[in-house]
Amino acid sequence: MYCSNSKIFIEDDDICVTCENYIKDVNCPLLSALVQGDVFLEENLIVKKCGFYKEFKRYLHIVRSKKNENNNIG
Repeated sequence: MYCSNSKIFIEDDDICVTCENYIKDVNCPLLSALVQGDVFLEENLIVKKCGFYKEFKRYLHIVRSKKNENNNIG
């Protein structure tokens, strides 16, 4: 995570990338504190442990319709 021109950038190494608070656009207390100016980020920071972290998992399922199964040739 780093700050540039008053913008906060989340990097791939930060656990924020898989956090429900970040992905689902729920207010993350850490990001809210940075935005409001309660906390200042002076250097790069890799977020590895955060008390507000909630893992977000995606579950994908392939749904096949009968129409597609009958039209497949092979």
